[in-house]
Amino acid sequence: MSRLGDFLWWPNAWVDDAARSFPSNEIRKNAVLTNVRRTGNDLILFVEHDGVVCTGRVSSHLSEDFLILLRHILLQHWGEGMTVVEDVEVNFDGLK
Repeated sequence: MSRLGDFLWWPNAWVDDAARSFPSNEIRKNAVLTNVRRTGNDLILFVEHDGVVCTGRVSSHLSEDFLILLRHILLQHWGEGMTVVEDVEVNFDGLK
C-alpha cells in the first residue's frame, strides 16, 4: 500500500485567495482538510492553515472514476490534519 502524499498527483502547490503560495511541508504540518470539490476534470482540496483557506489541485489526467473514489476517501478525513490525511494508506491497483 502507498500513502496518499507519496503519489505524483498529490498537490505540491498550495495557494490562498491572494495567490500567495505555501510550502507543502508547512501545509502538511499546520493545515486541516476542510473540503474536497470536483471542478471540471480536477479535484480541489481545501485546507485551513493558520486561519487562511488554501487550495491544492489534483491533476486532471486521472479518470473520472478515480477522482470520485479519491474524493470519497478524502471526505472521510474532513477536519483532520494534513499529516493524517497524507499518511492514509490506499491501494489503487487497477485504477488510474
